[in-house]
Amino acid sequence: ESSGGESEDDYVQEKRSSKPKRRGSRRGDEEEGGGGRKRAAQKKRKRKQPEEVDWSSLTQEEASKLRLDMQIEAILKPKKAFRPKRKKKDDDEDVLDRVADEEVSRLREAMLAAAADDEQANKEKLPATSKLRLLPQVLDVLRKTALAQSIIDNNLLEGVRRWLEPLPDRSLPALDIQKEFFPILRKMEFIDTNVLKESRLGRVVIFYTKCKRVTPGIARLANDLVSAWSRPIIKRSASYRDRVIPTAEAPDRDAARGGERLNAILARARESDKNRVRKNAVMIPQRELGSYTVAPKSNIGIMRNNASVDVDIERRKKNAERLKTLTRKITTK
Repeated sequence: ESSGGESEDDYVQEKRSSKPKRRGSRRGDEEEGGGGRKRAAQKKRKRKQPEEVDWSSLTQEEASKLRLDMQIEAILKPKKAFRPKRKKKDDDEDVLDRVADEEVSRLREAMLAAAADDEQANKEKLPATSKLRLLPQVLDVLRKTALAQSIIDNNLLEGVRRWLEPLPDRSLPALDIQKEFFPILRKMEFIDTNVLKESRLGRVVIFYTKCKRVTPGIARLANDLVSAWSRPIIKRSASYRDRVIPTAEAPDRDAARGGERLNAILARARESDKNRVRKNAVMIPQRELGSYTVAPKSNIGIMRNNASVDVDIERRKKNAERLKTLTRKITTK
């Protein structure tokens, strides 16, 4: 301890003793009557003045070679002066990237370890709390947009997949994990096909779209993720204007049943009454919820006259075009 203290004191004393020496040198320069200034000026002049070359003593080849070397030196001189600053900036960026990679890599290992601990606790019929303890730290990293490249490079989404996978007893992870992870995944625009292949996250998200134990909100977010991630694969545009909705004309029921006779109707009714327990009972109608992929074709324009509406639409279009041309002329001026 004493040696450390003495060395520190010595370091301070050396610093203090060095300042009066510099002051004394300045005073000495002033006392010399400007001799020091002349020397400094001579040094500056020597630096500024280029070396004189005796071209008469050189041959033609030597002179041309020397001129070429001087031109190259003049071109490379500003680049050499600018290079250290750029190198320093690049070094700082490399240090930041290295720190981010180390942080994400450590978090990935911690996520995988927490998932393994919860699986072991679930097998032993114990509460799985390792992931919940680490959840705030994971959310803090996933919400940082600046760490997107580090998340991709270190495959942090593999840890996300492990956290979303069901436990050995087929129970889903904690609801807090589901509610936090799916909205964050929805905001990660950098997730592409390669990232999904490496992390194998798509299979877990598809499982959440089909599992009946998932809450409706989580299932809706999972469906949105599947549709967003599958667009590049099936080459479908994300713009709503480019969406193509298939349409079909509604069948004419009156025309289809117009040729049906009474005997056929009664036979169909008797066939449906065979499986009924109570013959004279009336069944309460039940609503059926179905998913429709084909939209019906609208016949509103055929049923009523839309001449006035069409005229109004054309007038509005012309006014909009006229306004666009006027604004274009004003902006060009």
